[in-house]
Amino acid sequence: MAVPAASPDLSALSETAMRHAPFQAFKRLFLPAALLASLAAPFALAVPAAAEIAVSPAVGQPLQAARTALEKKQYANALKEVERASAAPKVTAQEKWAIEQMRAAIYKAQGRFDLAANAFEAAAKLVPLSDADQGGVLETLSQLWYRAGDYEKSIQFGEKAIAAGRRSDAFRQMVAEAYYRAKKPVEAARIAQALVTEQRKAGKTPSPDLLQFLAASEFASGDSAGYIRTLRQQLLTDPSRANWQRLFDTMERTQKVPDRLDLDWARLKLAADAYENPDSYTEMAQLALVSDLPGEALSILEKGWAGGILGTGPKAPRQERMRAYAQEQRAAQLAALDERERQAIADKDAESLAKIGMARVTQGQADKGIALMQQALRGKLRQPNPVRLRLAMAQYGARQAKPAQQTLATLPADSDEARLGGLWSLLYAGKK
Repeated sequence: MAVPAASPDLSALSETAMRHAPFQAFKRLFLPAALLASLAAPFALAVPAAAEIAVSPAVGQPLQAARTALEKKQYANALKEVERASAAPKVTAQEKWAIEQMRAAIYKAQGRFDLAANAFEAAAKLVPLSDADQGGVLETLSQLWYRAGDYEKSIQFGEKAIAAGRRSDAFRQMVAEAYYRAKKPVEAARIAQALVTEQRKAGKTPSPDLLQFLAASEFASGDSAGYIRTLRQQLLTDPSRANWQRLFDTMERTQKVPDRLDLDWARLKLAADAYENPDSYTEMAQLALVSDLPGEALSILEKGWAGGILGTGPKAPRQERMRAYAQEQRAAQLAALDERERQAIADKDAESLAKIGMARVTQGQADKGIALMQQALRGKLRQPNPVRLRLAMAQYGARQAKPAQQTLATLPADSDEARLGGLWSLLYAGKK
């Protein structure tokens, strides 16, 4: 009796609901549907000698009955038929191979992945395999042990499969996730980073899911620099508030922003829509007022009102008073700016020119303000880097992206201003 060499369909090996939260608000599927589908190919041992193997009726008949029962999802009957085939006299190695393949298919269909893996491994030892077939066996065993929740065994077979040439992106990401679930985030990040690097070299954009997994692995391993780098990559395709908040939080924990740049840091958060509570808006508006920028303070407050964050609740009266004060100060400053500018130019006072330039920008006079800050930078400033940072911010706001990039390029690479400037570039890259 002839039995086809191809084994039963043992497809759909990977989970469809892989979730983990290494830190608050970080909950998404690591393996997307496309990757899950690519891992779902049937696995079967090839028989190199012939397209079909010969089995005796004592083995073939119960195996055919087991196949029929499996198709009807009558798993208990299918297993009984497999045992009947196994009990046949003088079972050959190839017949044992067919028996164990069928046993593995039944266990897999039942969700008993550990037993399926054991049966499949036993089958693999019964027939000679080419190198390519051996690699396929190792990959399948890695997938089965992953489904069984034995991540150490999944890793063991997975690394061997990768060494044997089984290097699909989907499979390697599964092995990386096995490392992550085995609480080995360093190794998980190693594989994920290799995938990202290879995809970029091939001109591909890494998927959001892969970048998210890499970020989670770096976060879990304590690699703050890598985590920040990956978050920045994520923001190019997913500039969500949650991603910006993660980046801001991690950067603050890693290296505190100096006090002189408090308002600049707040500007980035506001521009990224990373503020969610009323106090953030009023505290930033207070910073702007103290910095003699009432126009900016008013813009901050108005944004809070427009978003429904300000103007309600027990603090609404105080917020109303602050808005009224900002309006008064804005009008007073606007009336005095021309004379202040004339005097600063006459005195060749670069410090005053820089402040007036920023005031004009926040008063809605971007072109005049940019020109004044550029003039200030040609003079003598005690701290030119903050002025360069604010000039670039103003240029981005005026849709002058190329001049803004040129301005940021003049900042020392290791400066706090350059660190913040890179975020402005990232923020406006995401708005294209």
